[in-house]
Amino acid sequence: LKIWKETGKTIVLITHSVEEALLLGERLFVMAPRPGRIHKEYKLQFASMGLKGDLREIKNNQEFVSKREEILSMIWDMEEEIMGKEI
Repeated sequence: LKIWKETGKTIVLITHSVEEALLLGERLFVMAPRPGRIHKEYKLQFASMGLKGDLREIKNNQEFVSKREEILSMIWDMEEEIMGKEI
């Protein structure tokens, strides 16, 4: 976050951690498999909040928790759908 704030440059991060993506990104893309494509895009404000506050407080923020659970549920649903098709 510090580098982003100091440089103002666009930074692309790829992660498998939903929490990390929520904390560090202004935009989050959830990818869908087979074929790989963007399933959903989120515009976020948590990174901006992280520049001003404590990350632990952000992780306990109800909106953060809700968004994390929404995204994880979406990913788990896609995984169940894929696994069901392969059986």
